[in-house]
Amino acid sequence: MASLIIGGPPVARVQVRKLQTTAGGTFIVTVPKEWVEKLGLKKGDFVSTEMEEDSLVLTPTDARHVGESRTLDVDRLKDKRLLELNITASYIQGHDVTRIFSSGNKMQPHHKEWIRETLDGLMGVEITEDYADHVSLLNLIDPTKFSPMSTIEQFSSASLAVLEDATKALEEGDASLAKDANIRGAEGVKLYNLVMRLAFQAARNRKLRERMNISDVSSVIVMAIATRELGRIAYYATWIAQHVMELTARPDPALVSVIRRMTDVTVEMQRLAMKALLSRDIGAADAVFRKMPQVRQLYESGYRLPARENEERDAYHLALILRDIRGIAGYAVALADDAVLGMFR
Repeated sequence: MASLIIGGPPVARVQVRKLQTTAGGTFIVTVPKEWVEKLGLKKGDFVSTEMEEDSLVLTPTDARHVGESRTLDVDRLKDKRLLELNITASYIQGHDVTRIFSSGNKMQPHHKEWIRETLDGLMGVEITEDYADHVSLLNLIDPTKFSPMSTIEQFSSASLAVLEDATKALEEGDASLAKDANIRGAEGVKLYNLVMRLAFQAARNRKLRERMNISDVSSVIVMAIATRELGRIAYYATWIAQHVMELTARPDPALVSVIRRMTDVTVEMQRLAMKALLSRDIGAADAVFRKMPQVRQLYESGYRLPARENEERDAYHLALILRDIRGIAGYAVALADDAVLGMFR
């Protein structure tokens, strides 16, 4: 069924309009007043018309980003985690302004502290209003200044660096390097949130997709799925660094050797998966799939090594390191799957 698409932010409802004709035989259709106002248009402004598959698209010729906002009642959010999730969700969903208020007319000091701590994980957000009863957050990032795929590539490289340094810290018994890798891994949350925000914004605005050099909505879907895989990879890499920090003694060199080999294979898998995603290289994706059995074999050999020389707590963390590297390899396979999906959409 053909549809009428209005460029700009999404509207709340679909409305049906009847086509009419003029004396000259051309067709006209009315547009709801609230839609026009939402786009900031007025009488006399120009719109472009074009056919897009089975849709008729009307777009303001001077298309501009119209900011959206969300309001949160802090008194209905019972703890820090709920407040953090709501603020982060508002950011990812593309809202430029998030207003947090107290229905009781006074925010508690810990509420404002929670807000500031949440902002540590969000790129480009500042507090613009800070009153007794409300705080307003403003996002300053212009989505058109970013290349989503380049940002995804940056996110992938950052997570690989965390994994590499965590393994190096294990080999050298360098707790400070492990701590540094862990901190950098936590900082990667900002990139994850940013890429997801870009994906949401691109999915909802056709003109924005064009300015971001994204071909269609299906590309946005692949981008969002790939970002989720990378988010889990970054999560595991951060925890590997954490586990290395927790060790109390140098582990068995044979086990360290297995972990190093697992890391090397896994890093290569992720690099190949990113090559497949960015270059539409089916051979690179296939190479990722073929390497997974090697990771499983190394994982099993690591578990078969005697753990009696390690303290019980250290043995626990070493087992988790093996598990987490295998987890990263699994998500590299998922990333290669995403690449294949993108090739044949």
